[in-house]
Amino acid sequence: MKLLLSFFVLIISIASYAQERIILNSETALINSDNAILVRTAETPEIVNIYFNVPMKRLVCTRRIVYRTGRATTSRCIEYKKVTTHDPDKVKLRFKSLPVLGGSEEDTFLIKAKQKRFDGENVIYDISSLNTISPYKILKKGILGFDSYVVELN
Repeated sequence: MKLLLSFFVLIISIASYAQERIILNSETALINSDNAILVRTAETPEIVNIYFNVPMKRLVCTRRIVYRTGRATTSRCIEYKKVTTHDPDKVKLRFKSLPVLGGSEEDTFLIKAKQKRFDGENVIYDISSLNTISPYKILKKGILGFDSYVVELN
């Protein structure tokens, strides 16, 4: 039992270190998973576009029956399967009037992307500060479905 518990703790700790750490030193960043740690440095521009490959779960038709009656042809799905695809999505992050970081100073933020609901197309984001020089607040500023967030002093 102790061995099993030790193995479980090891797996959990490895999973926590497996998060991508993205240094924001250009206007675009690519994240190959559904979450990452974002690092703001002295070279971080004011606006960063972050591109994700978000896992999306859907029902897909795997078997169809085709009916032909005279000239008309119709089909009906008789078997569905749950599948996960990775769809691209983008979020814009703006660092508004933040103090300039010097040397090796850095701010870290955790960002998570997830599908809003099963078989849906919408992606929702959760952004929080992890380790920052100053206290920040993160505000959602998206309009018409475009995801945009502003990080500013609290």
